[in-house]
Amino acid sequence: MSKAIYWIGKKPWDGDRWGYTEHGTVLAGDDIREALFRMYRRYVKQWNDIELDRGRSLSEHSHKVHGAQVVGANKRFVLHGRPDAQTHWILEMMFARGFQEFYPGWSCGRNTMRTPADIRSIHLHWNGEGGQAFERWLKEEQAANAGNGEWTEYRPG
Repeated sequence: MSKAIYWIGKKPWDGDRWGYTEHGTVLAGDDIREALFRMYRRYVKQWNDIELDRGRSLSEHSHKVHGAQVVGANKRFVLHGRPDAQTHWILEMMFARGFQEFYPGWSCGRNTMRTPADIRSIHLHWNGEGGQAFERWLKEEQAANAGNGEWTEYRPG
């Protein structure tokens, strides 16, 4: 019995498999890059509106983007979506060299991406119908949050 192919398309040089996923692919193209760039800037605004306002409680952080869980990671932004018990997807946006994720100093404020070029690569991992579930999630996220504004300030170290 042969092992199922994990990477759909060419395996990226900076890509690894994720546990409990069956497939992975590189998401390329200007439209997906722009959509995820905007989504990240909206997330940074959601984060910084709480983090940088001393009058707000840090417990207000949901660590979610339209229901998808933000997963802590180094040099990348990771979201985990689980629409049902049999299906899930993991989105990895690798930051480009030189991008500084956090403000300098002791602040936990996040830097926003200046342009889509701050994304080195984008990988989607999934099991079951997770690929289609991710596409639905992205359309729903855009429709629900497009008017919420974006964080535009970048503070170099």
